[in-house]
Amino acid sequence: MFAAPSPLVYLACAVTDAQEQPNVFSPVTKADWIAKVEADLKGASFDSLGSETAGGIRVEPVYTAEDIAGEGPTGFPGVFPFIRGATPLGGWKIRQEYDDPRPTVCRAMIRRDLGRGVEALWLRLGPRHGCRVLTVDDIDALLDSVDLRTTSVCLEAGSDALVLAAGLVAVAERRKVGADRLEGCFGLDPIGLLAVKGRLEGGMHARLAELKDLGTWCSEHAPSMRAVCVSSEAFHDGGASTVQELAASIAIGVEYLRHLTDAGLSVDAAARQILFTYSISSDFFAQIAKLRAARWLWANIVVAAGGERRAGSMEIHARTSRFTKTQRDPWVNMLRATAECTAAVFGGAQSVATLPFDVMLGPPDELAQRVARNTQVVLREESHLDAVADPAGGSWFVEKLTFDLGRAAWEEFQRIEAGGGIVRALGSGRVVDSVGEVAAKARARIATRKTPIVGVSEFPNLQEDAVERERISVEEIKRLFKESLDSLDLGEHRGKLIAIARTVRADGRKPGDLTDVCIGATLSGADLYSIATVLHRGEPDFHLEPVSQWRQSEAWERLRDRTDRHAVEAGARPTAFLANLGPIPAHKVRSNWTSNLLAAAGVEAITNDGFDDADAVGAAFGESSAGMAVVCGSDQDYERLLAPVVASLKVSGCPLLLVAGRPGEREPALREAGVSDFVFVGADVLQVMRRVLEALGVER
Repeated sequence: MFAAPSPLVYLACAVTDAQEQPNVFSPVTKADWIAKVEADLKGASFDSLGSETAGGIRVEPVYTAEDIAGEGPTGFPGVFPFIRGATPLGGWKIRQEYDDPRPTVCRAMIRRDLGRGVEALWLRLGPRHGCRVLTVDDIDALLDSVDLRTTSVCLEAGSDALVLAAGLVAVAERRKVGADRLEGCFGLDPIGLLAVKGRLEGGMHARLAELKDLGTWCSEHAPSMRAVCVSSEAFHDGGASTVQELAASIAIGVEYLRHLTDAGLSVDAAARQILFTYSISSDFFAQIAKLRAARWLWANIVVAAGGERRAGSMEIHARTSRFTKTQRDPWVNMLRATAECTAAVFGGAQSVATLPFDVMLGPPDELAQRVARNTQVVLREESHLDAVADPAGGSWFVEKLTFDLGRAAWEEFQRIEAGGGIVRALGSGRVVDSVGEVAAKARARIATRKTPIVGVSEFPNLQEDAVERERISVEEIKRLFKESLDSLDLGEHRGKLIAIARTVRADGRKPGDLTDVCIGATLSGADLYSIATVLHRGEPDFHLEPVSQWRQSEAWERLRDRTDRHAVEAGARPTAFLANLGPIPAHKVRSNWTSNLLAAAGVEAITNDGFDDADAVGAAFGESSAGMAVVCGSDQDYERLLAPVVASLKVSGCPLLLVAGRPGEREPALREAGVSDFVFVGADVLQVMRRVLEALGVER
């Protein structure tokens, strides 16, 4: 009997048979595609179909294998240089973030979410930051439903990071959980904090000393905890390009790597102390490529610094972007968050957090929390995105974009390093200025609606029901903090606090000593605020100009806020009469476009089927209650009707008159006749609408 052939034999036979089949299609090169497209464009060039990102990356209209032929190998998922992912298999942790200042509210949210799909936590907390905790008892109560042996916990405590790290370790010891069983990150990020706030309490030297101390302690006692977090959020929320965001985050990572190795850690051990967090915007493919490029850059840096290849695997936590979220029509944020979560997963983040859709309105309600949580659950359980490693791999576009972003970010990173590093680049204002230049261009695109914001600058709904959320008063937070503070005996732990102060000032202290003494103080009951105060004393605060933080939609939302207040005070919204010229097909496009623009500023349009007589337009305006008019019509109707219509409207007492369309050579004459402004695609219509509200008497 003959043995059955192995599967490899079948595969070899299949390949051979396929090679023998005649290829009925002639090979098509990219040049062939370009020639065909240019023939169809009838004189326009193929290059005109491309575009350029804010970071100067050229995006072509079509990609083929030829575009990545000269690029290096991307490897396999889980293998150096980790472009295709840090692990061989797909999958990520659903890590939700919590920052409600009321500990009881946060505790209830954590308890509910852990039972409904959330697997890991990100806590913004501290005595002066996020969820207000003052003692180890407060942290213990906050995490009463959390099994610290199985649940990854990341902290974000600003300048109080070392104190909160000590507090979490103290809670674990209370529960008989060794530090070696903890998983997550303690979140020290002094440079990121400096970029956001422009101020570092206690100075840079003291904060970096804490970073060295905690990093060394973690490496020895808590190998599954990372001491340091590199956050790109300051740059992302400042409107930086993807290239700038990558370069800044890598530069910060290198700075921390230097300090950790200066403390005595090997490059491998130091790299394992750093977690990277990236905000993910709605620019879907660019965000996928951003995470892939980040891993590529970091892996090569770690190896170049003398580390092993495995140590170059970057740990990434991704969060959906605050920058893209709106207050108006916040339901659209669900769609934005879904796209952003998907991009984070495709990009290979090891954990992802989804912001609730009402995040910009106040504390999220239970529905918003549930939708945020279930967005990832659906992506995993129904879309099975965890079953695929590197789902974007093999896409010529994504591969080329990854390499282009990585190279551009590397060049920017080298410029930062050549200037003395990221701290010096921030202090000199070079980074702030370069981000500001990109942000200014982004603001201009928003002002002209070239970057549309659905529900705000495009397709706004003036009749939408407002989504209301409770406001947490500052007085309530102060009261809660005072109650906690009053319950403490501030003199009882004086000796422990003095020991911390002596350790801070000790010339010969070993890395890890400060962390040990802070843990001892928290275990003895010393409050976190007092410990943080001692740690911050001794050096003046470090100051520089921060990266200005903003959101895409906020400029347009301010206009809506103004007109909403006006509607309450005056009893009605500002209204605009649309002087539509000619039949409906002739004016429809400009009329609809204008109505959309007016609504984006909170002005209600009074429309009609159109006029073919100038006097009729003036009479209709006089009968309306509108405070302004906008003429809308075709170019042909403007030739014969625009001048007499403008004259008729002014005779009828129209105080403010706009024309929809480019004025061209007729602008001086039309302005002389009484036209105040012109609105058209590409104009700075945000500024025009600001002037309109001023003219209508809508207060700021």
